[in-house]
Amino acid sequence: MKKSKSKKMNKEKKTLIAIIVIIIVLGIPGISIFIFRYLENGNHNVTNSPGVESTAPSDSQPYIPSESASPSETETDELSEPSPSSGINLNQLEIRSMYSLKLYLNSLLSSNEGKYGLSLYNMNTGEYIGINDTELYVAASSTKVPMVMYVYDAVEKGTLSFDDIIIYTEDDYEAGTGIIIKGQFGDEYTIGQLVEYAIMYSDNCAINMLIRICNEWNMVNYMNKLGAKVDYIQKRWKTCPYDLMLYYKELFRLIERNPEHYQKLMDDLCENTVAYQMSSKSVLPGELKIAMKIGINTTLPTLNETTAVYSDQIYILSYCSTDIVIEESVIILKKISQIVYEYMENGYVLVELNWN
Repeated sequence: MKKSKSKKMNKEKKTLIAIIVIIIVLGIPGISIFIFRYLENGNHNVTNSPGVESTAPSDSQPYIPSESASPSETETDELSEPSPSSGINLNQLEIRSMYSLKLYLNSLLSSNEGKYGLSLYNMNTGEYIGINDTELYVAASSTKVPMVMYVYDAVEKGTLSFDDIIIYTEDDYEAGTGIIIKGQFGDEYTIGQLVEYAIMYSDNCAINMLIRICNEWNMVNYMNKLGAKVDYIQKRWKTCPYDLMLYYKELFRLIERNPEHYQKLMDDLCENTVAYQMSSKSVLPGELKIAMKIGINTTLPTLNETTAVYSDQIYILSYCSTDIVIEESVIILKKISQIVYEYMENGYVLVELNWN
């Protein structure tokens, strides 16, 4: 009973903090505009001199658009003093800057029970948002990407070949997703097949076979040399949003340097549909090119996802959550993915405010 009451109080506290953040972001520009317009009108009435035209707020000053106005109309219409007939929608907020986007996403994450974090990197502009981005989260399958990148690196250097044959043994067995688990011990697979299965089908047995022949320490040293904040082994199979973003960013660099060798890995990530209904792919436009790797652990529980989204602005979004209710985290992930996509695609996004 005490634990339930404590959780309820914590949730109410986080909700209150989220509301305060929104009020700060929304209220200060709104009050300033109201005062400016009031003084302007008063001065005009006294002197009959031309007033200064009001302009749309800058990126650092998000405002509430008229409920009856479309986003394009809101950009060009002159701001007017609020009145009962102005149609202001107090349940919506227009976000036009990465700073405002970060504040809103932070309030969204902090209003839920559990541990949440994200990293957002715009490949076109270099802009970055980090929220709890170096905290520790259970890795689940999300670190299969840098492990497979290590294998690609070893093949490029000539120490391994995609044609090398590896035998499936009992030590490689791990329950869960994949293709190899459906076969028999003693079955043979090429390294080329193993890296494909590990990414496209999140094959646990395939990644275990790769770890066996490559040595997990070599893979982790590769990850650390890329600039990872979390040592995967020393922190007992943990990761963080920043690191997951970093691996994708490095993959883009490798493709630019050697597209013939590394493009296949990115293509496999784009073809990956594991846990599709739980992923951001399920709510983003179907024609959109999205490189995605999801990681789920129902025991701890954990839900992570990293995506590279090829919109007008190519961006990387990594999302981590631990000690959560997975179904709730799925809802948050999808909501964040939609908000970020609309912002990156249009340069602004309208979000709903929950005052409850």
